[in-house]
Amino acid sequence: MRVAEIIRLRVGDLHFGHEPTIEWIGKKNRARKVSIGPGMSALLTDYLARYQNGVGRQVLADDFLVCRQKTGGGVGLISWGRPFKTTAGIAKLVQLRANEAGLGHMSPHDLRRTAAGILHRAVSDDGAHYFDLLDVQKVLGHANPATTMRSYIDPLDTGVIRRAAQVLD
Repeated sequence: MRVAEIIRLRVGDLHFGHEPTIEWIGKKNRARKVSIGPGMSALLTDYLARYQNGVGRQVLADDFLVCRQKTGGGVGLISWGRPFKTTAGIAKLVQLRANEAGLGHMSPHDLRRTAAGILHRAVSDDGAHYFDLLDVQKVLGHANPATTMRSYIDPLDTGVIRRAAQVLD
C-alpha cells in the first residue's frame, strides 16, 4: 500500500468476515483490495477497540483509520480521531521506528521494496518460486510489470549473472 493511500483509509475500508480484506481506491482511481491474515486481523481488531476507547464513542465507518501521533509525546501515543494531513508524518513515524530498531535510514517506500523482495525470494524446499514477476506486480498494484522489474526486483537480484554462470557452466 502506498503512503498516500494509507493516510486516506477509512474504518469502513476494513471488511471482517470469512475472508477479511481492506478495500480502497488507489493510484489512478483504481479499486484495490488486499486480504489480511489472522495476525493482522487480530491487530486491527485490537486497534479498533483502542480507537473506540480513545475517542470515547463508537468508531464510525467514515473515521480515518490511521491516526497521527500526539506531538511531543514520543512514539506510540496516538491522537485518536485525528488523521495524518500529509505523507511526511508517516515518513517521520517510519523513521522513528527504524531508529528504535537500529535500522538506520528508512522511508515508507522501503517497506514496499522489502515486501517485493520477500515475495520475490520466497521459495519452496525444492527451490521453486512461490511468486513470479506478475504475482509481485499484482500485489504492488503496478499497471506495468516493467515498473516492478526495474524498481523492485532488478535492484535486489544482483547475483543473477553469477548464478546463471554456475548453472550454465
